[in-house]
Amino acid sequence: MAGGMPLWREIAQSLEQRIRSRELHPGDKLPTEYELSRQFMVNRHTVRRALSDLQEKGIVESTQGRGSFVRRPTRPAQLQRRPRFTEAVLSRGAEPTTKVLKLEVRPADSRVAEALELKTGAPVIFMERVRFVDGEPTGLGLHHFSFERFPTFVEMYRTRGTITQTLRDSGVPDYTRRRTVISARLPTAPEADLLHVPRHVPLLIRRYVNVDGLGRPLEFGESRTSNEIEIVFPAPGRD
Repeated sequence: MAGGMPLWREIAQSLEQRIRSRELHPGDKLPTEYELSRQFMVNRHTVRRALSDLQEKGIVESTQGRGSFVRRPTRPAQLQRRPRFTEAVLSRGAEPTTKVLKLEVRPADSRVAEALELKTGAPVIFMERVRFVDGEPTGLGLHHFSFERFPTFVEMYRTRGTITQTLRDSGVPDYTRRRTVISARLPTAPEADLLHVPRHVPLLIRRYVNVDGLGRPLEFGESRTSNEIEIVFPAPGRD
């Protein structure tokens, strides 16, 4: 005990400061109990008390056999008929950004073709991108559009920067979500790296179909996010 403060609290405050200052980021693994006990020259019981305090505060999460990790903040995700990532994030006072990993034309596989009501092998625009909120990666998105319907989508997206604006300028003023299928699985190594999550944290997978104002299939997509997310179902009759 230094200055009347218990050693475990000193350790907890030190780790919390490293997290608050972004030295340790959400998803990062903390040093092991052995490493922390040597660093602070205390026994493991003291280290466990410090980690328990951080876990109670929701700052870290600990799993037996895997260690302790900086917890990612829980973010609400409301299932809406008109999902708009940028608008939703801005409404919460946060900053949305995206990074495009792939933007190309490729043949539609059977699942994509069925969702978009195309023939298997028909050309589709495929886009893969990472979404960020306040600089932290929050999700990986896969998007498919009919190339025949939107032959200039690739060039337009590169100048507009958002799917919604690209579709508006392509003659689709509005679109809604017809169907969402939710599942979960563990991330692959590349996904864990992109989303900055541990390999033992499941991803929430949402496959969906968006339609235009006439009810025609517009987009088949898939989003992959960490499971530290709250799904909020809107009241019946509301978007």
